[in-house]
Amino acid sequence: MFNNIIYIIIVVVIFNINYPGEGLFRSPVTAILILFLLWLNFTILCRYRFSRLLGPYRANYTSLGQSQVSIAYQSVVTKLSILSIVIFASSVYLLNLKYWLLKIPGFTTFSILPGAVAILIFFTFLATIWYYGYPAYCALFNAPIKRWTYIGSNIKLNLPILFPWAILTICYDIISLITRPSLKKIFESEVGQFIFLTLFMILLVLFLPPFIKYWWGCSSLPQTEKKESIVNFFQKLGFKYRDILRWPILEGRMITAGVMGLLPKFRYILITDSLLNILSEEELKAVMAHEMGHIKYRHILFYILFLLGFMAISFGLFDFFFYAMAMQPSLFGLLNSQKELQTSIFYFLLSIPIILSVILYFRYIMGFFMRNFERQADLYSAKIMGKPDPTITSLEKIARFSGLSRHHPSWHHFSIAERIEFLWKSLQDPQLIKRHSRRLALSLIVFLVLITFLGYTLNFSPLKTNIEHKFLTHILNRQLIESSENIEIYKALAYVYHRRKNLAKAQWTYENILRLNPDNGLALNNLAWILATAQDTTLLDYPRALKLAKRAVEIERSPTFLDTLAEAYYVNGLYDQALQTIKEALENASGNRGYLNSQLKKFSKAQGLPGR
Repeated sequence: MFNNIIYIIIVVVIFNINYPGEGLFRSPVTAILILFLLWLNFTILCRYRFSRLLGPYRANYTSLGQSQVSIAYQSVVTKLSILSIVIFASSVYLLNLKYWLLKIPGFTTFSILPGAVAILIFFTFLATIWYYGYPAYCALFNAPIKRWTYIGSNIKLNLPILFPWAILTICYDIISLITRPSLKKIFESEVGQFIFLTLFMILLVLFLPPFIKYWWGCSSLPQTEKKESIVNFFQKLGFKYRDILRWPILEGRMITAGVMGLLPKFRYILITDSLLNILSEEELKAVMAHEMGHIKYRHILFYILFLLGFMAISFGLFDFFFYAMAMQPSLFGLLNSQKELQTSIFYFLLSIPIILSVILYFRYIMGFFMRNFERQADLYSAKIMGKPDPTITSLEKIARFSGLSRHHPSWHHFSIAERIEFLWKSLQDPQLIKRHSRRLALSLIVFLVLITFLGYTLNFSPLKTNIEHKFLTHILNRQLIESSENIEIYKALAYVYHRRKNLAKAQWTYENILRLNPDNGLALNNLAWILATAQDTTLLDYPRALKLAKRAVEIERSPTFLDTLAEAYYVNGLYDQALQTIKEALENASGNRGYLNSQLKKFSKAQGLPGR
């Protein structure tokens, strides 16, 4: 399930980044046929890989051991899952799945519809893996379960990964239909989006567990001695929860337990039948103490922070990668091409660093905390039980009966052997629990500081503004090569250069605007201001500044233009005219009066002094 979280995030990224052009094939029938042929070849490969796996491992099952069989099986599933992502990416970028989906009526209005179809296609490939992996699963793990139950259980287990995305997409679809521009503007801003996402994720984690409980088909655990023992255990420790549930995934054959829900009113403890059957009451209490540890240390809350942290940096990362790539001449040629295939190639290349950032963040950064959260919960279990023995024996049984390797870690869990070794160390060194919690707390503080810094830097800092301006400058200069007499390009360049305080280049663009249109009031005014006030003395030209400012005011007697004219009078030593002009500007101004008053004081103070 944890691997599928990353796979699904990658699939959503691939689909959302894609540019919806026609691509290689101009017919949807052709695209569908090719996609079907890709799936057909994928089914053949799945059947071959699992048959190849099943033959030799079935013959040498005793000598190899179940843990080796489990590793080999998971390796095949992982490789085929990655291949399914590659095929999905091909259907998006080469067959242009998104383009054809958006041709369906209603799919442009409700983005949940094309997204849902795309996810359905990916899940079809996953279901194919489960379909052909079923015989190997049953034979290698001695699990007498029906094929469609196996496939359905995997779908039921993994679909809740998509619930936040689906609900969030529906919310945005509803917001996009809102006609009030002011409200839409709030939601379209980066700050508004982040606030909305934060509230959304908190509400989702608080109130989604009852729905997931229903989706998984969980029911209240039947009254038995073991359940009574668990209930008494929780009561003794003052642990609050809504219910203890029977978790029927894979007909309860998965050997696992879990906890979901931040609020006690919506908090559920999940236990599979297999786990109940193999563990003693003491071992079961140790597992429950482990789940309590996740609540005690607020691990669920931190998972929300991890997701929000990625969302906070993902907006900025996308812009950063986009600008960095678009400023490369060869890649800009793809983006600026009139051919949709070349544009699609650009967005395909853009998706690569985004996908790599997803893998780095979730598998390695979040994975580090997930592993240590599990270790923290193990230590808490040992502390509650008074000794690590019940926790250790429960882990040993789970490894033995589920076929897990004791020495094979995953990206989200330490290996069973590592977890047991650490528990034994805690017995020899009781302070280990506190030291581990302190190290983990310090790591979380460093993470939160870094993610806050990156979120601000990538989204709101001057760095982002500078990158955007550099990108715009690059694009406009490229366009200027092709259309050197286009006044609109010069206007856009002048705006960017002036905002970046590159006054020499701003002066050059204003000169070109006036060459093409001598009566452009804004260019006259802005060039006059540069010639009158620039800190670079090589740009100053007071007499010409006055001449240009007068021409601008002849075209438009606005407060802004009058202020420039007043400044031009001032620098030329004409203080009476400067004072008279700034007063006129003040009389006509509806805003920015504080600045104009400061100009009035400056000119009043200078009046009567010798001219320059």
